[in-house]
This record gives sequence, C-alpha cells and structure tokens, in this order.
Amino acid sequence: MPAIPVWVAALVLVGLVTVVNLTSVRAYGEMEFWVVWLKVAVVVAFIGIGLVAVGGLLPGTDAPGTSNLLGHGGFLPHGMAGVLLAMTGAMFSFSGSEIVTVAAGEAKDPAKAIRGCTRSILWRVSVFYLGSLAVVVLLLPWDAGAVGESPFAATLSHLGLDNASAVLQVVLFAAMVSTMNSQVYVSSRMMFALARDRDAPAAFGRVSRTSAPRNAILFTVALAVCCVMLQVVHPTTAFDRLVSMAGDTMFVTWISVAGAQIVLGRRDRRAGRVPAAGTGMWLFPWLSWAVLVVVGAMFVSLVVMPDSRVDAVGALVLTVVLGGISFLFPKPAPSSE
Repeated sequence: MPAIPVWVAALVLVGLVTVVNLTSVRAYGEMEFWVVWLKVAVVVAFIGIGLVAVGGLLPGTDAPGTSNLLGHGGFLPHGMAGVLLAMTGAMFSFSGSEIVTVAAGEAKDPAKAIRGCTRSILWRVSVFYLGSLAVVVLLLPWDAGAVGESPFAATLSHLGLDNASAVLQVVLFAAMVSTMNSQVYVSSRMMFALARDRDAPAAFGRVSRTSAPRNAILFTVALAVCCVMLQVVHPTTAFDRLVSMAGDTMFVTWISVAGAQIVLGRRDRRAGRVPAAGTGMWLFPWLSWAVLVVVGAMFVSLVVMPDSRVDAVGALVLTVVLGGISFLFPKPAPSSE
C-alpha cells in the first residue's frame, strides 16, 4: 500500500486493535490464533526455501557456503559492540514472552497454561526465530543495504523471488497487527493489576460489561497514538529511537523480574510455599542469579558505549520515574489478621 501514508495505516491498525481488545478476551484470542498461524506458515515456507537455496538446490542460485557469514570483514566485523547494540532490537522482539504469565491469570488452569506456553515459546524461538535468521545471514552479506530495511524481503528478492517478497510484505503487516494486539493486551492488564494493587489510578482498575479493563486499554492506545504522532513529526529517527528505548527498557524489566524472583522465591520457600508442579525455576536460585548478572552486565555495557548511552539512560530514567509515580497512590493498610 505505497499510496497510503504510514501514519494513516498505523492509526487504522491502532483502531482495529482497540476494537478487538475492548470486545472481549475471546476476541483477542481468536484474532491472535489466526494471525499467528498465518505468520507460522510463512516463516516455515521462508526457512524451507532458504535451506534449499543454501544447499544450492534452488534453480538459478549457487550454494553460498560460509562466504556471507565469514566474508565482508570476517565474523563479527564490529566485535562484541555490534552484538550488544543489536541486542536492543532483539530484546524488543522478545518483549512479548512475558505475556505467558499475564494471560495465565485468565486461564482456567494457570499452572498448566504456564507450562504449556513456556515450552511452546522455547521451541518456537529455536526453530522460527533462530532458523529464519540463520537463513538470512547465510544468503545475504551483513552489509547489504536492503538487509536493514526488510531482511526477509531482501533475501527473497536476492533469490529472484520478487512476487514472494511482495506477499511477505503483507504477512509482515499481519505480524505487526499481532504484535500490537498482544502489547495492548499485556499493557492494559498490567495497568489493571497495578490499579488493583493501588500502584496506579483506580480508574484503570474498572472493567466493562465484557470484563475488559476499558480505561486501561484506552490509556494504552492513547500512548500508541502518541508514538504514531512522533513518527509523523520525526519520520527518520522516531522509530529507531522508540525501538531502542523499548529494548533497553526490557533489560531493566528482566533485571527487575530476576531480582524479584530471587527475593520472593526465597520468601515463599521459607514460608513453606512451593511453586505449582512444572512452574518452578530450574536450578533456583543459581540460574536466576546468572540471568541477573548477565543481563545486568549487558545493560551496563550499553550505558558505557557512546552509541547506545542516550537510549539506555533514557530507559533507566523512565523506569525510575514510573516507579516513583506509584508512591503517589495510597496503599491499603496492612491486615491485622
């Protein structure tokens, strides 16, 4: 849809997602089901075509071997600094994984839902995310101009499959719908939970007749519209800056999650409470400490490096400000029982 301005398409997308989330949880789930299956089918086809091309079996193409992976300046031409900078985008891409525990609260059997979804995430990431990236880096050099715009489409165009590339663009739009849908769902539920715990305005804790946290959804959508307006005002820098800050914020979030798990996990065990079967952390607390140290060291590296310092510090300041705001709301008195 090249004739339609990006901001118009974005607002239409925001409107669609708003209607779905305000309708009911079932409507959200139905939309995610069909969009996710569409994404999975296309990614599987992409990986299949890529593997055929990597093996030199696709007509009109030669097997690239490791020339694109090890050539053009060698493996990791910019060293670990380039990897750390790329991690912000990767963290942004993985930011939806915590939806498992958020959505489990509305399931009939939360423990079973968490077990099944966590296993599903692990194998899907291993196959779809890492598999598709492996195809891209094997077939295209890292310094190819089109890689930074749309790696999948650039790879198919490189193989002479321009029609498939056009279809992929439509599917990528569907993927954006899915991402937006999930983010509105998770963000509104988190706002709802914060309001119920008196860490956010009470208005966000109200639900509609369909049991949807209406005010929290509308507030989340309002923030999304602000992001669209930023893209209109700063079309060349807004998107990259928002993605970087969102990715850096996930570093802070996962550091907080790991720390909270260590503290609360030990507290529960001292009180004799154990996690539901199959939901406990492996090698607790040592694996939690390992996550805390590794993710923390990566975030410190982003703060130190000049190219990423502004976004990393901005994400940290935003987190501190939002945390401070929660103290403005009165908390319930502790129970005497």
